[in-house]
Amino acid sequence: MVTQEEKDEIIALAVEKTLLSIPDVIGNLITNHAALHKLNSEFYKAHPEFAGRKDIVQSVVEVIEGKNPFMKYDEILEKAVPEIKRRMIATQDVNVIDIPKDIQRDFSKLNTSTNGVI
Repeated sequence: MVTQEEKDEIIALAVEKTLLSIPDVIGNLITNHAALHKLNSEFYKAHPEFAGRKDIVQSVVEVIEGKNPFMKYDEILEKAVPEIKRRMIATQDVNVIDIPKDIQRDFSKLNTSTNGVI
């Protein structure tokens, strides 16, 4: 059976090892962040038309990354370009600035069909 002293020693060694690994973990995170920042900068330099629509870029990249979790980030960006362009064309005529204040929101008298009431 393991004594309390042995348990405490094991815990202390585990804590020490964890604390000693923190600088390596932080270093790796900083390196990864710098690499991703460089890729993003190069991406927006190659596609300056995307700079004003970062919302679309982010959405498309997230979807592709979610469907391909093991794909490299630069490949994800390459794969995202056609979809980003398609979405930009689809939303170019949408006016999100001049929204009328008196929008009709009462749909109770709307005849949708025989499928029921909204």
